[in-house]
Parts: sequence; C-alpha cells; structure tokens
Amino acid sequence: MANPFFNALGGSKAPQGGRRNLAPALLQHIQGFQGNPIQELQNKLNSGEMSQEQYNQLYSAAENIARRMMSILPHR
Repeated sequence: MANPFFNALGGSKAPQGGRRNLAPALLQHIQGFQGNPIQELQNKLNSGEMSQEQYNQLYSAAENIARRMMSILPHR
C-alpha cells in the first residue's frame, strides 16, 4: 500500500535536493481528512499495517512538530 502522506506531499514528483514548502500540501491533506486520526492510527496498529516502532516514530515526530509550532506561535 502506498504511503498516503508521501503521496499527499507530492510523492515522487517532489523536487529533489533543495528544501520545499510542505505546508500547503499538508494543510490540504489535513482539511481533506475525515475521521478520528487517533482511531485511524490505532486501527493501523491493531491490524498490523503499522508496527509499534513506526507508531513510536510517528508519535515522536508529531510531538517535535507540536513543540516547534508552540515556540513559534504567539502565546495568548
């Protein structure tokens, strides 16, 4: 099965080498997503489609992104 994140962010058509702005593609993917993302991940984990190690890596990356966003966004 193809990686939906890879495909949503441009897949093999993405530019090689330099940095690219993933924000527009990510926002489009998020806006088009339906359902509960936590439940989707749990279903993938339960079905064996995703390993515990992959889940842990994804969780760690999400925490890192959230921390970085919180350091940039203004506090109210």
